[in-house]
This record gives sequence, C-alpha cells and structure tokens, in this order.
Amino acid sequence: MTDAIVTLDADKRVTSMNAAAEAVIGISEDEAIGKECQEVIRSGICLTRCPFNPVWERKETAVNFNVSLENRMGEKFPVSISTSPLKNEMGEGIGVIHSIRDLRPVLRLLDALRQREEGVTTKKELDLRLPRQEDAKIENILGRSLKMQEIFELIRIMQNSDVTVLLQGESGTGKEVIASMIHALSHRKHGPLIKVSCAALPEGVLESELFGHVKGAFTGAIRDKAGRFELADQGTVFLDEVADMSPSIQVKLLRVLQEREFERVGGTRTIRVDVRIVTATNLDLQKAVKDGRFRGDLFYRLNVVPILVPPLRERKEDVPFLVGRILEKLAAKTRRKVLWLSPDAVAFLIDHDWPGNVRELENALEFALVRTQGDTIFPESLPPWIGKGKESADGAKKPLIKVIEESEKEEIIRTLVQSRGKLAEAARALGVGRTTLWRKIKRYKIAKV
Repeated sequence: MTDAIVTLDADKRVTSMNAAAEAVIGISEDEAIGKECQEVIRSGICLTRCPFNPVWERKETAVNFNVSLENRMGEKFPVSISTSPLKNEMGEGIGVIHSIRDLRPVLRLLDALRQREEGVTTKKELDLRLPRQEDAKIENILGRSLKMQEIFELIRIMQNSDVTVLLQGESGTGKEVIASMIHALSHRKHGPLIKVSCAALPEGVLESELFGHVKGAFTGAIRDKAGRFELADQGTVFLDEVADMSPSIQVKLLRVLQEREFERVGGTRTIRVDVRIVTATNLDLQKAVKDGRFRGDLFYRLNVVPILVPPLRERKEDVPFLVGRILEKLAAKTRRKVLWLSPDAVAFLIDHDWPGNVRELENALEFALVRTQGDTIFPESLPPWIGKGKESADGAKKPLIKVIEESEKEEIIRTLVQSRGKLAEAARALGVGRTTLWRKIKRYKIAKV
C-alpha cells in the first residue's frame, strides 16, 4: 500500500508497520514495535483529539483527521489520518489501525496548478510535475500487475502520438477506462472525448450519430445535426464494439481514417476533422476478417497499435487492490462508510475466475454491500456464485487463505532449518524484519529449530 499503515493493540502499543509508514515517520518497524503510539506517531492530536478511544470504544471508523506530523528528524508536515477498528477472525476487537496519507504531494500539485493560473510556473516545471499525477491515476484505476503495467507503459510511450489504437479483450475488462486514459495522457487531453457504442444503435441511427445528417435526409430529420466526429474535432473518438458496424458504415469509417473527411447523411459538403480514433472489441477481429464479416483494409487501419487487455483471472494479484478501490467508490455512492473484508472473503474473491471480469467483481461487491449490516464483509455475504476455495487432499474445499498460510509456514520452517535457528539470518533470507518473523513463528506455533 502507498499509504502508511500502523496497527496498535488495546494498550495503544504498536504491533506492526508497513514500509510506507517507516518512510513517512522515519523509524523502522523493529524500533517501533512495543512502543506507545504517541512515541512513534508524534502529532498535535495525541493529547487532545486522539481518535483511538472513540474508535476502540464505539468500534467505528474515524476518517480524515488532517493534522501535522513530526518525523524523527523533527520535520513537521501535513497528513490525513483515518483510524478503524482492528478485529480478529472471530470479529473481536484487538486494537486499531491507523492509515496515514502524506498530503505533501497533493499540496505541491495544488501549488503548481495555482502558480500556472497566475502565470508564475514555467511550462517545463509543470511538465515535470503533472504527468506523474496522471500516471498514478491510471494505475490506481486498473491495477498494478505486470500485465497492466506493460499497458500503462505503452500508453506513456505513445502519449505524444496520434496513432490509432485497437483495444481487444473480454467484456468487463476495462477497455473503456483504458481508452479514457489514452485520451487523458495525450496532447489532445484538453479536447473532447466522444464515446460511441456501435452495438447499442441500429445501423441507420449509428450512421447519423457518427457522421451527422442534413435537414430532410430522412423522416424526422427536421434540422441539420452535427455527428460525433464533428463534435470530437481536436479531440478523440472512442468506438466501442466496433466489430458490430455494418459494411456500409465500415466504408465511411475507412475514409475518415485515411482522409479525415466525410459527408453528413443526405449531404454533399465534405467536412474535414482533426480527430484521433481509438476502438475496442470483445471479438477476434482477425477471425471476423477471414469470415468476411469485417473489412480487412479497415482492420489493418485500426490495428496500428493493438492492446490486448487481460481478463481478471490472468491478473488475480490485482483483485485485492481493485476490491479496495471499488469499496471506496461504493461507499461514496451509497453514503456508507468503507467496509472491510474478512480474510476468507478475500480468499474467495481471489480464487474466483471472474468470467465477467472487473464488472462482475463490482456487481459482487455491491451485492455483498446490500447484505452486510456491520462493517465487515464475510463469505456468507458474497453472491452464491462466488467459488468456495480450493480442494484439499480429501476432496473438501479449503479456503485459499489457508493454502497460502500453509505454504508460508513451510517456507519459514525450511529457512529456519537452513539458518540453524538464527532469526536474524532467516529474516534476511525471507526479506522480512526480525520482529515480523518472530510474530509469524508465534502465530504458526513453529517449534524451535
């Protein structure tokens, strides 16, 4: 996680920290473990508005305490702290968890935007700051797996180009979101982004929507109307489900790609436009060309930069990250606080193959949100079609979280044997802190080696 995370027990003593917390606060996890919260998180609210007691007593989340934090070097800087109850697998309160967001990057961006409006900051200075924020935006929407990172890198490479892009992938994988990001990171970002679903409109209506029509072109055409290509001048047109276009519209689209010109339906005046075209489909266009259902010359015009968007089952490491983003969005939509998921619920979500991809994941979490009365989503709140884990040797279902835990326990035992019981050496080999390793040994009840 990019936010700093610190967990406390019932006595306000630190029990764990992530790497982001070590960087922000300026103290290692090993040093912080066992110390009182106010010794580690030195903030102005510790003695006056500490959120620990209200959260611990009422088991309710306290969100966005904007305070000043002092790190180990004595530097003070603004942060936002959210505090939530920390529970064990039985739902019993065992402490709280602080999520600390460093506000300095946000303030720097706002300052850059303010200075740009006032004409103070040079364009070169802005170019060094703003793209980073935009890069983070696309990663925060779709995930951090290697396959998605490769797509993000390709989008960055072509951000100064008008090259035509063809997005291919199953329904619900996020092709429309990627198209929006291609536009947002391009030099056309200040122009319009016009989206058209080619499968949602009949042939006659689609032609008029894309190219416009003149008065009297057909029954009901009572006035001239500009099409989507005209409206998108200096911007981007996104054509979703492009494989559903009729042959006659495919011919017109081919002309737009080649000449950047067309006529309105029923018109004779040639209209020229400056647009970038991004298309998407969930079908195999090459097969459609072989079957004679799609023009080969149009396919090669559209397929200049092909991007294959992977299904969610091929990037399951993104599932926990996407779950957090979707729950935040649903909380804002329903005006409820952000819910937590139990470990077993997370395991079931990771184990599911998601034939409907991200869209199905969103629906599943919305379903669970309706069925959840408390602040934690348990497996019984998930839709009935979500899988129930992996099979064990005796044929019974075993939650994925148990599979992961057993594998981790075996790896710890193997490493301890190799290090002849030396915790420091084993911790280095495993890439964790000594205290973290000690905690896992205690948790898994591993005997001394």
